[in-house]
Amino acid sequence: MNDVFSVELENIVKRFGNVVAVDHVNLKIRENEFFSLLGPSGCGKTTTLRIIAGLEEPDEGIVKIYGEDVTDVPTHKRNIGMVFQHLALFPHMNVFENIAFGLKMRKVQKEEIRRQVKKILEIVKLEGLENRRVNQLSGGQQQRVALARALVIEPEVLLLDEPLGALDLKIRQHMMVELKNIQRRVKTTFIYVTHDQTEAMTMSDRIAIMKDGKVQQVGTPLEIYYRPSNTFVASFIGEAVNLIEGEVRENGLVDTSLGTIYCTESLTKGRVAVMVRPEMVEISDKLHDVDNLFKGTVQSIIFKGSYIEYRVDVQGNTFIVHKHGSAELERMHHPGDFVEIGWRKNSSLIVPI
Repeated sequence: MNDVFSVELENIVKRFGNVVAVDHVNLKIRENEFFSLLGPSGCGKTTTLRIIAGLEEPDEGIVKIYGEDVTDVPTHKRNIGMVFQHLALFPHMNVFENIAFGLKMRKVQKEEIRRQVKKILEIVKLEGLENRRVNQLSGGQQQRVALARALVIEPEVLLLDEPLGALDLKIRQHMMVELKNIQRRVKTTFIYVTHDQTEAMTMSDRIAIMKDGKVQQVGTPLEIYYRPSNTFVASFIGEAVNLIEGEVRENGLVDTSLGTIYCTESLTKGRVAVMVRPEMVEISDKLHDVDNLFKGTVQSIIFKGSYIEYRVDVQGNTFIVHKHGSAELERMHHPGDFVEIGWRKNSSLIVPI
């Protein structure tokens, strides 16, 4: 079955003076996909979203929505919805009136407005709050009103620019799950901009990682976490990562300042980094059954609730090790302890620099 693409960006370039904010971006976003643009501040993700919305005009390239070139089509004719961090709800209107606003602008019949608003209130779990003023709602409820207002017009694509940024941690975590559930129910393409990797990893079907206006990698959360395309992606995704630079001697062997590291096979040649996620590294007084083994000294230990983080000095290099489970508390190492750390070769990935 052929993929249907709700949004396609072809060679998009956007300059602000001498700054290239979006640098030859190519993306194909599938129908009904939850797709995130993720990267640090200033990487071009919001500008890319604004170009999809028609709020910015690209200097080069083409924007397509369901195969139609909309590069020169104004925002209000693109059949998209938008939700931003600053929700711009109408304070003088109640919940029903806020949600119904777009339908009234489209001159939809009153009975049909009531039907559609009732349906979307059920989807976003705001039934019974129709007559509340928005200033009587919690932050999470206001977020749902903004979402409902954008969805009730049945857009082909919903664009979301850091919509959870103003919420506190607990509400944000709850809304991540809710947003994904809502997206599944309404079966609409969501394109979500964030600098928060937890949001992107939790909700997305696929993620585009951006840096300096360029797309570094597009993939599922699993692909991006375990198979990053370069050292920037490896460092940006995940709480921590171990990267050891070296030279590929032959397939699966990398010579580093620590010695030879055994890896899974890779076609990459020359100067590379070996990536090992902290949860893949074993630590003990004496290790067995590992392909890569190094001796070191515990620098520090941090208890992080669900796991313990060790920082181990190995020949002047700091290795980060994460150990999960309450059983680890009974055999905890301490700063100054001499230990062995190691991992299997299929836990090391050769990453281009």
